[in-house]
Amino acid sequence: MSFIPRVTCRRCGRQYSGLRGRCPYCGTRRVKQSDRVPATSAGADPATPAGERAASNSRWQLIFGGILLLAVILAVVVLVSISLNGSTAPGAVNTPVIPSMTPPAETQPIITPPPVETPSPQVDSVTIYVAGQSVDELDGQFAMNPEYNGPGNTQTVSVAIFPATVNAAGYIEWSSSDPDVISVTPNEGGTTCTLTQLGEGTITITVTVFGVSDSVTVFALNMPS
Repeated sequence: MSFIPRVTCRRCGRQYSGLRGRCPYCGTRRVKQSDRVPATSAGADPATPAGERAASNSRWQLIFGGILLLAVILAVVVLVSISLNGSTAPGAVNTPVIPSMTPPAETQPIITPPPVETPSPQVDSVTIYVAGQSVDELDGQFAMNPEYNGPGNTQTVSVAIFPATVNAAGYIEWSSSDPDVISVTPNEGGTTCTLTQLGEGTITITVTVFGVSDSVTVFALNMPS
């Protein structure tokens, strides 16, 4: 906390040290306040006759102001009462309200625009793979695990999509020509599928991605007992 008083310049409004005689910013001379205290006037001293007259005048002014306020309030109440009584005066004729005979406007049918179809990604080809070999390398066919031919025998197949930049997760569909012989269980994204042998026979497994398909023939044989 500084013990040197601060002075506000009467011209530019900036503060500076009270030790300076001029404002360091604009050069305006500092004006010192007078140390004299103005004497109390006779009207401000209640002990003088002038002070008594001033106090008496103040009381009469308050009384007159109160009477004037009551008169204004009373006049407002009277005017409101007269207006209310006039609005409900006897013999007043109420004009009946005639309903409008304008026919209602015809309701226009709401036409819903057809939904805009989102174009499907362009897929050039899809290829089924079994144990790392494509169906072309397997001549389009393969047999279930020959070491365990019978119900419960499983084989995992996968699909390769070209171009690889196509995001087909959720749009890959696997199907079996005879689910009673071999059932299909795709994984969450559909890029791989588990084939489960349930019976004996020859079926076709097909995978479809955005209208492009690939198929492979699968032999499901039972081992002789």
